[in-house]
Amino acid sequence: MVFLSQAEYNYIMNKYHRQDQPFNSHRRFIRNDELFAPDTGLSPEALEAGLLAQDAALEALPHPVRKAKAFAYVLENTRLCCDKRDIFPAIHMIDRPLNRCLISRWHKAVFTEQIPETEAVRAAMLKSGAATIRPDYDHSVPVWDRIFSLGFVGLLRESEAARANRASLTEAQAAFYEGIRITYRAILAFLGRLQRQAKKDGNLSLAKATENLQAAAPSTFYEALLTDYLYFMLCEHVEGLQVRSLSNFDRLFYPFYKKDLENGISEDSLRHDLACFFLQFTAIGNYWNQPVYLGGCKEDESTQINPLSYVFLDVYDQMGLYNPKVQIKVAESTPKDLILKALDMIRRGRNSIVFVSDATIRSAQERAGISKDAARTCDIKGCYEYSPQGAMCTDMNYVNLLKPLEYALHGGCDGVTGEFCGRKSPEAESFDSFSAFYEAYKNQLAHLIQTAMTVVNSFEDHLSCINPQSMISATYPSCIATGKDALGGGSAQNITVMEFGFLADTADSLANIQKYVFEEKVLTLSQLRDILDADFAGNDALRTRLLRDPNKYGNNKALPDGIAKELSAFVNGLVGGKPNAKNRGGYWTIGFHVARQSYDQGAKTAASPNGRRMGEELSKNISPSMGQNRAGATAAILSATKVDATAFPGDACLDVGLLPASVKGEDGLQAMYGLLMTFIKLGGHAMHINVFHADTLRDAQAYPEKYQDLQIRVCGWNVLWNNISKPEQDGFIRQAEALI
Repeated sequence: MVFLSQAEYNYIMNKYHRQDQPFNSHRRFIRNDELFAPDTGLSPEALEAGLLAQDAALEALPHPVRKAKAFAYVLENTRLCCDKRDIFPAIHMIDRPLNRCLISRWHKAVFTEQIPETEAVRAAMLKSGAATIRPDYDHSVPVWDRIFSLGFVGLLRESEAARANRASLTEAQAAFYEGIRITYRAILAFLGRLQRQAKKDGNLSLAKATENLQAAAPSTFYEALLTDYLYFMLCEHVEGLQVRSLSNFDRLFYPFYKKDLENGISEDSLRHDLACFFLQFTAIGNYWNQPVYLGGCKEDESTQINPLSYVFLDVYDQMGLYNPKVQIKVAESTPKDLILKALDMIRRGRNSIVFVSDATIRSAQERAGISKDAARTCDIKGCYEYSPQGAMCTDMNYVNLLKPLEYALHGGCDGVTGEFCGRKSPEAESFDSFSAFYEAYKNQLAHLIQTAMTVVNSFEDHLSCINPQSMISATYPSCIATGKDALGGGSAQNITVMEFGFLADTADSLANIQKYVFEEKVLTLSQLRDILDADFAGNDALRTRLLRDPNKYGNNKALPDGIAKELSAFVNGLVGGKPNAKNRGGYWTIGFHVARQSYDQGAKTAASPNGRRMGEELSKNISPSMGQNRAGATAAILSATKVDATAFPGDACLDVGLLPASVKGEDGLQAMYGLLMTFIKLGGHAMHINVFHADTLRDAQAYPEKYQDLQIRVCGWNVLWNNISKPEQDGFIRQAEALI
């Protein structure tokens, strides 16, 4: 194995019994029980019982204190392994124990006892596929600069000083600071446990590093990697808040890397440590992958790309990984050879890379009132989202743009269930123009949006009560200054994002209605409604005509592209800048990221006028519908960049498919570069790329054993081809067929 011995590789890959398999929202990493000696702590079952017993005796205490004490209990009692074959420790526990033992109960108390009406509306929207909404603890990023400069001990000291310097404390502030004190003392004590166990296991490098980290901030490349890993593990898998970026890696880690080289540490040794770091996240096997990003600009607008950026890509490439996933923040000063290196990796199948435009995200944030410096140093996180450092953004609010079309066609009723869901609309027979029908559609969409915003604002008032966040709050200066939780209004920016799905399907459907119903009068609107209700039964010829109509978004066609542009501006006007929950004191923005809603909401969405059958997958992000980009990647770029991605500080990613023959050799690589830079210069936000031929994908579907390592870029993450379902595979085959 490149950089690692076979023994090291095997141990790391097996320590959490990683299980590559189709998506399951309840699957997390699974412990390899054989690695952990019983005398290093409690069994998972005993740990959970002890947590519940401890918390039962603490019910009079505020939630931040109860949760911190539970956090400390886990760190005091979980089993450990510090095997010499790995420079990172293994932690043995039920995954997310505080979620299981505390947070789930507090969630239930809020939703079923305090806001049951809100929960009923939320559940109804989820059931119908109109909107998928839940509390978001999945898109946070700590202020990594402060973690690396202060260390765990420094963050504790700073919090204690802030607490001592306040003339008075409210009960809520006292609980906030006490939660941080208990949490960070527990982390330091846990480092002591790791030090002792590492010595016992003969892992002297880990023992020395954990000893140093108890007293100071990291001072070496390895200590910085270990700090990053430990923060991730403790925040995401104990505290219950996902860490959706491992940092601006090259910017933050380069000083440690450079110092180690100057002190005589070999580059091979540093590459070995980096390879071990990467492999931890492959072993954990998070379906969504673990994000980390490179690049950006310094204050003088010169690039953040440095020698470590190239080492990072070298190690990642040679290991053949797809997790963690890599984001590259591309600016005018980003070296072309770095971009070409990443593009070459993609065309060779290392496609867990997304490019994000520095200029677009900075412009979008500045238009939203973010300072130039905060916009420049913003974090890239999750799939390709972004936010200022020290900002808390919640993002689990997915609205289905096609559902209001069903409502407008059915007088306000759902096209699948027949239940009344929207506002009362005129019957289909009464519309005498497309503009009148389009207004009815937008009226239904506005109602759905307002309902979703009301639901989210209602439960987001309770986020910091359900799941108080001591670890990340300690990294946010604004939280320490105000004594407020990061989820309770303490962040520098408190943003709620509404993600809109299926822009392409909606634009294509509305364009077909305008053309076939109101312009060419091929059929009436009520006839179209009835055909859709029957899922095109007996109307295959019409369905084929609707599917093959050339006026499809993604082909640089004026009609559907114009609808997509106008529709994005319409929803932004309804949502952007509106106040979110009072307890958060922030604002709403929008994005066009769909995650898995193409499949989940698609299964509940009626047949649509673009020719899609009931239940089939829906379009992703701001990309064309699968199989509809027939005019090539340049046309897809021209369509997508008509949506003004600078008008809202949210995501707008384009998924691009390319044929292997088109990217061969130096000319092919330069062509890829030209496409990417055209997209960025036209104001695009993010782009990721799949390079495949339909014949290859069909063969991989028929003979999966031949394609064990074939990666596919799904929506904002990579998976192995063999681990996605046949309907998902069929969608990518349709996309590839359209390229031929």
